[in-house]
Amino acid sequence: MSRVNRYEYQDWKGFGSRVKEYRKQIGMTKERFSNEINRSENYVSELEKGNSSCSVHTLHQISKVLKVSVDNLLYNDKVNMKNLYNNKEILKEIINRCNEEEVSILKDIIVATFPNLDKIIKNRNIN
Repeated sequence: MSRVNRYEYQDWKGFGSRVKEYRKQIGMTKERFSNEINRSENYVSELEKGNSSCSVHTLHQISKVLKVSVDNLLYNDKVNMKNLYNNKEILKEIINRCNEEEVSILKDIIVATFPNLDKIIKNRNIN
């Protein structure tokens, strides 16, 4: 093994799948994500498949947009929150990724929705 390869990041497939999972967890479309990181949708597709690498700048942009640490993007194997956490823990994780303004907006949405939960549950059960 050459000296360069020994220190080069190799897990682009894992990285891509983690990016995709984190993006989906926050309900962000590929189109919106590509706009947020200032890259094409095609680039994002190739990145998520593991067919592309990224620069440090792009890694930083991805981390900022997904609100996930670079370490988690590069090395975390436990991405699927649905399998690891219950609903309350998932909500806590999302809230922990938000700044104060985003938390305030989420609070407003929950406060506005809460009085109508019984109607929402009935409609959900009908469908």
